[in-house]
Amino acid sequence: MNTKRKGSAKERELANYLWERGCAVLRGCSSGGGVRKRYVPDLVVICRGTVLVFEVKYRSKHTSIKIETEKLERLIEFAKRAGGKALLLIKYGRNPWKVLEIRDRVGRDEYEKAMDLRTFIESLFTAKLEDFIIKRDNERL
Repeated sequence: MNTKRKGSAKERELANYLWERGCAVLRGCSSGGGVRKRYVPDLVVICRGTVLVFEVKYRSKHTSIKIETEKLERLIEFAKRAGGKALLLIKYGRNPWKVLEIRDRVGRDEYEKAMDLRTFIESLFTAKLEDFIIKRDNERL
């Protein structure tokens, strides 16, 4: 499988994973294809009202990942227009997907310190549930 196909397959895998966990997910058609005048992110995910805009990177081995400055700027601008947050989703081989703040280079250290995707998504739902309970309790007073 060529690199572009493998990247697309990983994006679809992520989209399905996030959808199954209750998020609304859009995968950018031709993401990374350079065929549009406007930037299209790899994934736009909406979980309980939180908008997340992801640049997705997969490598079979632990090698440093460099992301072009222009691509990051366009990702941030897209997230800003959507009222959301721009993030990176990185995976090496059979290791878990990890969520990272925007940066132009990701190495092993940054990857190891990052939060895994499952924990990240659970924290979104937990935070929203806690906010709801606090608000409900305050309204009862």
